[in-house]
Amino acid sequence: MAGPFRVAPQEIKSGIPTWAGGRQTKVIVDCQAGGNCDMTAGGSSTEVNVLRVGRNEFQRSFGGVQLAVKNLTLEDITVTTE
Repeated sequence: MAGPFRVAPQEIKSGIPTWAGGRQTKVIVDCQAGGNCDMTAGGSSTEVNVLRVGRNEFQRSFGGVQLAVKNLTLEDITVTTE
């Protein structure tokens, strides 16, 4: 488990670790306001994810790369990877 990492509105937090060896990574985003966040894993394309208030979980098939998350909500979010 890595994090939690706090990300302010419009901030990009990079260098978030994912699981090594290419296994599935769970990205958990906790937020106080709904909106979106961008996630970019390594050199892959950026994906936009819809966030609801509370805990949001995303299972992704990336590992061994660093994750960058941009907060597109109006409040701070926290990001944790498992």
